[in-house]
Amino acid sequence: MDNIEILTGDLAVAEGEKSGAEGGFRAPARGAQYHAKIKEAAELWGEVMHSGGIKGMRARVRLVESLSTSDFPYLLGGVFDRVLMASYGSLPSTWATFAGRTTVRDFRPKELVDLLGGRSILDPVGEGAEYPARKLTEGKYTLKVAKRGARIPLTWEMIINDDLDAFRDLPQRLAQGAVETEDFLATSLLVGSGGINTSFFKSANGNAVAHDPLTGENLDKAITAIGQRRDSDNRPISVPSFTLVVGPGLETQANRILQATELRFTDQNGQTTVTSNYMAGKVKLAVNPWLPVIDRSATAASSWFLVPTPGQAREALTLGFLRGHETPDLRVKADTGSRVGGGLIAPEDGSFDDDTIQYRVRHVVGAAHVDPKATYASDGAGS
Repeated sequence: MDNIEILTGDLAVAEGEKSGAEGGFRAPARGAQYHAKIKEAAELWGEVMHSGGIKGMRARVRLVESLSTSDFPYLLGGVFDRVLMASYGSLPSTWATFAGRTTVRDFRPKELVDLLGGRSILDPVGEGAEYPARKLTEGKYTLKVAKRGARIPLTWEMIINDDLDAFRDLPQRLAQGAVETEDFLATSLLVGSGGINTSFFKSANGNAVAHDPLTGENLDKAITAIGQRRDSDNRPISVPSFTLVVGPGLETQANRILQATELRFTDQNGQTTVTSNYMAGKVKLAVNPWLPVIDRSATAASSWFLVPTPGQAREALTLGFLRGHETPDLRVKADTGSRVGGGLIAPEDGSFDDDTIQYRVRHVVGAAHVDPKATYASDGAGS
């Protein structure tokens, strides 16, 4: 739990300070005394996790004693929540390199509208003639978010027998699960278990799956093919920057192509042309380890994709988050009951019914295809 060192310097945050991933969680309105207690709990937990010898033993004794007080378990829950948020914000992810990001207000499907028509070159207008009318149409892409989560039940005996080690990487595990869920959903827009996603890469969208292996010549061919397409107004498709998405098996080949200083092309007559590598500045590389995990087909290792780099007008893929809930939510189940003589009982003392201690994480996220016009996919099955 390496984030403890960072957290102990940041926990006494000002009221309403933003934390975690972009645009999401905000610290609840609490006073400075509360944040000071959270910081103290984080420091104690850090000593338990990282200190050895006499210092570590003393820290464990202090922690066990603190767990019996009325407020410390909730403070420790606050530490776990902040560790999860810090982990979630710092864990590497792949999806943002090839998919955009948006937010939705609720769980109902959100329509991403592309207003079509009216953008072609202007018609000549004769003297005294009426200006010609143009028809506008809409292309709609649907995004829907869904609630995802997990529950981790621990037992009172596990905590006693493991000297609290059962808690060691709980927030890190849940944060990792949230990040990998996002990567999984975004990658599922590209492939399914049977290969490339043909509900998006198809002839009707003008981006049917090709069979070219990944080479410099074929990557140039893909960029050229996209540039020759036209939109609904017969306007050219212009993409300033592409992202080449490959699995780990094609990482070396992709780097070899994009880092080369020159490109060599041989035409059908055997004539070789040498040019500078224009693709080095136009194409970014995204190595996606989830591609061969999701795709179990025979072409999983050879498939590659070209999509517009996120942030441009023709975004092809997007991940959606529920507004106000863009980051994981961690909770502990408080069903311990009350002492006969009065007073709260810590969640870490176990449930009233079965002595379990249950942590739960919730994450609301969804993924959707957007504009297929500037995309290219190949299963690499050709020779």
